[in-house]
Formats: sequence, structure tokens, C-alpha cells
Amino acid sequence: MNLLDQTYVEAKELMKLHKNLIIPVGTCEQHGPHLPLNNDILCAEYFAEELSRVTSCMVAPTINYGVNLPCDRSFTGTTSISADTLRNTISETISWWRYQGFEKFFILTFHGDPFHIQALSDISDDVYLIEPYEIDYSRILEKQTTMRHSCEAETSIALYLYPDKVRISLMEEKDIVFENFRKYLFHENCGEPDGYIGCLGYPKSATAEKGRLLVSKMIERTINEYHKYVGNRS
Repeated sequence: MNLLDQTYVEAKELMKLHKNLIIPVGTCEQHGPHLPLNNDILCAEYFAEELSRVTSCMVAPTINYGVNLPCDRSFTGTTSISADTLRNTISETISWWRYQGFEKFFILTFHGDPFHIQALSDISDDVYLIEPYEIDYSRILEKQTTMRHSCEAETSIALYLYPDKVRISLMEEKDIVFENFRKYLFHENCGEPDGYIGCLGYPKSATAEKGRLLVSKMIERTINEYHKYVGNRS
């Protein structure tokens, strides 16, 4: 149930029934040669809609920009805002919604940059961050044990949720192990790693069935996290 689809009169009536608001936060970021720049936006919106379907909470307009790795700057189309800008955007928009009567705010993001996550964390006591991808991957993936980037996991999810957007014929694999990529992940090195094509992991091992299993676990986590913060399952 999208907030933008309502008139202000309708939104006010719906808010009386469900005073919590879901806020998807994506980013405009390269996802290798085979996934679109809006991958994280599409996923954040999908899980926000699933949570709305279960809870009847409205979904706020998506924030389409986030904090990205400096080493991705040369990939055409990728862009970033600062952590302070992202945090201020969330805080300032929520201040208006809070004044109007919304009580709890659930940020849903599908982007794991550590500074992006930090910007969305501990904003205030009524704002909660949910990261659907924080699940156990070990019994589903073949070549990875966790989510990386444009990888077996992320590509599997894309194949399940929006297969028409996956450029299978353009898929490449040039992995960089975590230990060697850590300095780029934490923005300590802003240069481009040697041989880096924008993906980390093994996208060629991705399947839609793996994606289905992963998405199911992510929906379960999202709903459980919501109820944990709300404090009940009513």
C-alpha cells in the first residue's frame, strides 16, 4: 500500500489504523555487467511491499540514493551521496511524518556498504533498520557462504524477482577475495582494484530456484524483525 497513491485525506484515515510507516532505501550502483543499476532499489521496494502486504502499513516513497564505494566511481551511472546527507534526508522527512501522527518508521535497505548502514542506524528511538539479506546462505548457495556483490546470491534473487532484467549473456566472473577487498569496502582505498569488473563472487552459479529459497528466508526475516520491534504479532 503506497503512501504516494493516497490523497492526504485517505492517508490520514489509513494512518489511524496503522501508524507505522515503511521506508525503502536503495542506491544507484553498478552491479557488474549483468545486473541493472537499480538492483538494490528493486529489492528494497519488493521487501517493503511484502511487509506492507502482511502488516497493512503504508510504504513511503523510495529513497533512490545511498552511500556507495569510492572504488565504484568509474562505473558509468553509479553515484553516491554522503552518509550525512542520507541520514539527514531520513531524519528530516521523518520529522514531518512524525508530526502528522506516524509513530514508528521501518527502513528497509538492500545495500550493505558499511557507511550506508551506519547512516541508517540509531537515528532515533522510533526508527528501525531492517536488512533482509542478513540470513544464513550456507544450505542454498554452492560456491559462496554469504551475500557478496552481483554474486551467486544476488544474481539468484534477480533471476527469481525480475529475470527479464538479468543480462545472462553478459555475465562474467572475476572474484576478489574478501581479505583483498576489505580496504575498498571500508573506503580506505578509493582506487579501482586490479581486474575489478564490479562483481564479487560467482554469478554464473546463480539460479532462480536458489533465488526463490533466498527470498523466502528474507521475507521471513523482514517480518520477524518488524514484529520484534513492534513487540507483538497482532
